[in-house]
Amino acid sequence: MTAMTHQIPLAQTQHRSPAVSFALPTLGIEVDDSEGQFLFARIKGDICLVQLTHQDPSSSTLDISFFRHEFISIFRYSHCARVQVADVRILESLHAHDVRYEEDSGTVFLAKDLVARLRKMTDANMMVKAGRGRPVPGRRRS
Repeated sequence: MTAMTHQIPLAQTQHRSPAVSFALPTLGIEVDDSEGQFLFARIKGDICLVQLTHQDPSSSTLDISFFRHEFISIFRYSHCARVQVADVRILESLHAHDVRYEEDSGTVFLAKDLVARLRKMTDANMMVKAGRGRPVPGRRRS
């Protein structure tokens, strides 16, 4: 079991912080060759649950498996795609004890706190895309 390091932009360095950062420093992330690492990532502007797969470190692309939301904390394999490293922003690396992956059915079960954080990130991303930015505390939305 060997690990490879890819230089992928990370939006956050803390595991539990739900805020979405738009200033994206480049930091290394370890990808285990034997098991794909699950991540919340912004890929081409969309926030997704993804799994990184083995990739040549000299390449400028990554093979990423995408999972679509099915119900509450259940996600199902959607597709695999080769994505440019420049298009990937890692928002949060998920710990193995918070994720249960049934590879034979392509089903991922996330801890409820992870689903809540993903929803916050997705909602913030949608507000930015809609051009509204973050709401000002104490002010009601119209």
